[in-house]
Amino acid sequence: MNIAVFSALSILSGVLAWLFLRPGKYQFSPLWLMLAAWSVALGVPQLGLSDIEKPWTLEFVALVLASLASFTAGFFLFDRLLARRIMDAPRHWFLIRDDYSSKALRIFIYVLAAAAGVGLIMFYQRAGDFPLTSADPDVFRFEADEKVPGLINYAAQLARLFIPLSFFLIFKDGFSFRRHWDLLLLCLLGTLSLVVFASRTQIFFIDLWVMALYLFMRRPNWKQALKFYPILLIISVAVLAAVPLIRQAKSYGTGYLADVPAIDTSQFAPGGQYLLPIYVGISFNMQALLHAQQYYEINPVEWGKVTLDPFTNIVGLDRYGPNFDLCDIFQCWWNTGTYLFPFVQDFGNMAFYLAPAIIAGFLVLLWRYWLHHPNFLSVNLYAYACFFMVMTIYLSFTVRAEMYIDIFVLLVAFWAVNRKAHVHA
Repeated sequence: MNIAVFSALSILSGVLAWLFLRPGKYQFSPLWLMLAAWSVALGVPQLGLSDIEKPWTLEFVALVLASLASFTAGFFLFDRLLARRIMDAPRHWFLIRDDYSSKALRIFIYVLAAAAGVGLIMFYQRAGDFPLTSADPDVFRFEADEKVPGLINYAAQLARLFIPLSFFLIFKDGFSFRRHWDLLLLCLLGTLSLVVFASRTQIFFIDLWVMALYLFMRRPNWKQALKFYPILLIISVAVLAAVPLIRQAKSYGTGYLADVPAIDTSQFAPGGQYLLPIYVGISFNMQALLHAQQYYEINPVEWGKVTLDPFTNIVGLDRYGPNFDLCDIFQCWWNTGTYLFPFVQDFGNMAFYLAPAIIAGFLVLLWRYWLHHPNFLSVNLYAYACFFMVMTIYLSFTVRAEMYIDIFVLLVAFWAVNRKAHVHA
């Protein structure tokens, strides 16, 4: 029965992904992509591979389905009542300009790369090593967070921005090795700089952003897509598989992914254990959400403190931040719990009804902005949003300060590279 449910939801996810790509009124809409991702999130845990996973309750299933209904309702409500009117703003509106300078963008990429180089040096001076090359990567990552200020950490990983922006320029100009060899070199060096931080999320972030850029900017046919995406995916999968395997082998030994989540791999087909990161990554985040939902039914909620935490941290108002122990909710080593997790901490079960609709509104605005006014800013913001939607089944970027800094950097980039930025008010 579990296999049948998993199979049905996997097929449904494929159909929704096809609707996302299919030309029509709602092509590339956030509705199809979000529902496709969450069909996977509902399907994978049905395999029930771990002995420490708690069975889903009917209440939890109903709440998750209500969250998807809320997102769907929010999508249509905001699209009909708000997004189209805003996108019909006067043509002199600053955010619709599409007259950027390739030279200015290239210089901006160089500036980001230089800042990343300085950040890497400062990170190493303060931390004494990098996570992947340290003796215990998982422990070292937490120690480095204590030793290295947040902005230095962020600067050291700026490749997460200059790599996608380099691809934007390549896609916009049309690839030429003679014109773009410097950007390709920066992308290679940037990828190596991110690998040493042992973070799959950063690599996946770049992958999805670049794949979305190619889709939105080049509108490839099947032949073109089959030339580009497999090459990118082969490289990406190799990096995404190697980084966690090295990190976990150094920190916990080769049996970590099976032993800690309590999964019996004795019946797995040869090579099947390499699929465990996918299962654990999805199923255990749904477990964390289940535990959070039940925890906050009997414990006081935070009333917005978790959602506002990135901002209170940035302005130095930590005393107004949330006060909770993640270890009380689920496992100390796993409490990301999808994008809904922090909203459940703040508002309990009401989060399943309210948060998805509000987030759908923001995503509809970005989608319509790109459709109505395709420019440097709109295409990059919506490509970023595609990453956000896929990652909603894994963690919440709404409580990570780097998302807001990323958006600020993109706004600065748009202002810096736009030819008319200093002409019109």
